[in-house]
Amino acid sequence: MAQSMADQPDARHRELAESRPRMAKAALRKADTSEWREKVGRAIQRAASLVGWSLKELAGAIERDPRQVARWLAGTERPQFDALFAVDVLRWPLVQCLAELDEQNEVETTIRRRA
Repeated sequence: MAQSMADQPDARHRELAESRPRMAKAALRKADTSEWREKVGRAIQRAASLVGWSLKELAGAIERDPRQVARWLAGTERPQFDALFAVDVLRWPLVQCLAELDEQNEVETTIRRRA
């Protein structure tokens, strides 16, 4: 009887020793410091004041509890930027105030009217 290819020793799969994948580790500096969160909170507060909103008005516009928004402004909790940027009136003042956090940025406002 003829031998099949699977019976031939060269046609079999080679078995490899099982090995665990190694995880890469990097020593990264933690970017989310309390000082940075406080600066972001002040930027949010300034953006709200440019729009003319109080804390309660800001919280109402983004549909969040005023206590939670107060924690964002104080820097004790990370803000939910998706909720903040969802409000059209707040979007551009917030972008401007966040851009001013970096001292290397120069913020210039240009208003153009579409014809």
